[in-house]
Amino acid sequence: MQSMDSTRPDWNADETSPAFRLAEEAVRCILEKKGEEIVLLDLRERSDVCDFFLICTGHTDVQTTAIARAVREGLEARGHEKPHVEGLPEGRWVLLDYFDVIVHIFQPEARRYYLLERLWGDAPRLEIPEDYFADEDVRRRHPQSGAPGPSLGTGSEEPETA
Repeated sequence: MQSMDSTRPDWNADETSPAFRLAEEAVRCILEKKGEEIVLLDLRERSDVCDFFLICTGHTDVQTTAIARAVREGLEARGHEKPHVEGLPEGRWVLLDYFDVIVHIFQPEARRYYLLERLWGDAPRLEIPEDYFADEDVRRRHPQSGAPGPSLGTGSEEPETA
């Protein structure tokens, strides 16, 4: 598998595009559920299928389905349409298709097997660190996200009781 340590220097995505902002909103949800190895591939000049692939890893069926549920609920709460969903019952590879953005949530073995990053190896690639939302430019694009850190909330949390 291609190294996850290097960000491609050719990243030049329009960070104001609705598709990029949707991908960032999905990243927030992934981070809330401790998704790892998050990579955004810009496919706009390489494919008619979608603008971006957002790829992440969850380590168990429970985690991958929790990440998928968090992304679905989080984006629906922000007014996005329900995605086409594949693989949710099994949880090894869950695909959420938002038309312009396709979110792939893999368990490690499935991610190594399918190698989407290698398949789209010529695409500009943005590695998403855990502290992505601490960046001032990202916070400016997502003022509703509040303080830096992964917790955004989807509106479905139970209120705390004393």
